[in-house]
Amino acid sequence: MLQNYKYFTKFGWNSNPFTLSIYPDLLVGYSRQTDALLSHISNFHKVGMIIGPTGSGKTTVLTWLNSYISKNNGFRLLYIPKPPINEKGLILLFKSLLGYNFLDKLKFRSLDINKMSEFINEKIKNQKTIFLIDEAHECSLEVLQWLRTLNDSCPNMILIFAGLSTFEDMLTSKLPTLSMRITTKVYLKSLNETETESLIKKRIEKVGGNGIEPFTSDSINEIYKITGGFPREIIKSCDILIKKAAENNISVINKSFVEKILEKTETTGADEIRLTLTKRQKEILSLLNENKKLSPSDIVQYIDISEYKTKSHAIRSVNNILRRLMTANLLKREKIGNTYLYFLSGKAKTIFTKA
Repeated sequence: MLQNYKYFTKFGWNSNPFTLSIYPDLLVGYSRQTDALLSHISNFHKVGMIIGPTGSGKTTVLTWLNSYISKNNGFRLLYIPKPPINEKGLILLFKSLLGYNFLDKLKFRSLDINKMSEFINEKIKNQKTIFLIDEAHECSLEVLQWLRTLNDSCPNMILIFAGLSTFEDMLTSKLPTLSMRITTKVYLKSLNETETESLIKKRIEKVGGNGIEPFTSDSINEIYKITGGFPREIIKSCDILIKKAAENNISVINKSFVEKILEKTETTGADEIRLTLTKRQKEILSLLNENKKLSPSDIVQYIDISEYKTKSHAIRSVNNILRRLMTANLLKREKIGNTYLYFLSGKAKTIFTKA
């Protein structure tokens, strides 16, 4: 620890810039998505959704929203780090978030789920209240159904969900009545090389450093390639690098040092992608790896569609998955007549090369 501290002070740092602490003011690369969410809120749309793989910055975006809107608007924001799993948990959650005092106990002596809309409306009154629900993919179908009902019956309530792509898949196939209520969907993909450098620079300058020192431009390019541009992996990789540099008293972290250190770690950008892909996404990517180019209708012929009500539902779900995979730069497409054919990007091919 003392060795690391001495290394930090060499560059004017007052602490380690690469901890996994969330700093909403250091959000990088998602201006289009945050603009869409701000527009969603200012227009008072009722349900929004943020989708992204593990480590893409969903929680950071939610905390940024919380910070930004609290300072600039009259909205009330309530952050839910993990959704409840059942009806009882949902009641306890709203009691905790909104308060449940002596007068509430008199008015709502037996507060059950059927009285929740009345309770919520009484507590928030005319104040527009935004519930930011993180890890939405862990939400049970029962809780989602009640959230849909409560949102319909509480005029000043906004729901913004953030979760993995499995969450959207679940809504599409199992709860389309909630899926159809979502008016804003934003997808968080990995950062590009410029944004990767900006994230590292902002982190360093937050603790008193200067620019990207001790990293070189070519080392950042290598970090970007290895991590795939996922924010959490960038931060974790930089943490590993500065600790190893401190151990070896290295003042400049260049490309060769990055290659030497990070090639020994188990987690790479491709590994991260493999871990965060859903079973269905992996299945579709594998099909495309074998068949080179397929249309959505072609894909449906290869997969089990028994979980969908109709073939049309299956094609719609596949189209959603293909769109997300394109957003993550894992697929490309070309138009042949009136049909789009999808094929793997170079980034996706690395997954199968390393698999």
